[in-house]
Amino acid sequence: MATDPLAGTDLARIPLPDDVYGFGWAELRYLLGRHRTPSAQTSVAALGFGAAPTDDIVPSAGIASLMARGLVAPEGDHGVSRGEAAVLETVFARGQRWSGLSFRTDASEGDLLVAIEDGDIIALLQPRSYGTWFAALNNEVDAPAAAIARAVEAMLDARGSGRFAIETRTLDGVVGARFFRPDDGGWLVSDTADGEQRRIDRSGLVGELAALLPGRPGA
Repeated sequence: MATDPLAGTDLARIPLPDDVYGFGWAELRYLLGRHRTPSAQTSVAALGFGAAPTDDIVPSAGIASLMARGLVAPEGDHGVSRGEAAVLETVFARGQRWSGLSFRTDASEGDLLVAIEDGDIIALLQPRSYGTWFAALNNEVDAPAAAIARAVEAMLDARGSGRFAIETRTLDGVVGARFFRPDDGGWLVSDTADGEQRRIDRSGLVGELAALLPGRPGA
């Protein structure tokens, strides 16, 4: 029987790897296209891949790269994702909550972060240079705010200071947003870009994010 490496992988739960992983643009486009679920479509939009080419060349390049790295293997008549690629494929296809975070400094330098939660795994994805992405994977599903707060602190450590906004959505639509501006070691927080601000200490970041991300999605 001929192998079809573009067929979908069975969405069985797989062991969670740790650390941070690098993926190329075509690799992610391939993994995003493995399953035609509403969650997969939302993941495409959340990562900004909606305008990406959909012809066979891009996913073919993606699977070739993943196979070369041992992250996809042919099995029967289709390809099966392995390791961190399998984790991402699962999260993309089963996502329940998506949070997009935009961080910007006074010098107009910035970072983007997309958090996707499927109830069992949190994937934190950041675009880097030349179409590459970094993906951090963890199972802190009962404390997503803490995972995102750590990512914000890492951005602050790298950039020195900055403001950021976060918007969260589910399959039902946008849940809410928060806007954070630095203020003398703490944050000024508002629910809209021009809304009334309230001050919190830097240590209060997790609590503020938790109000927007109240634990495991769907729980």
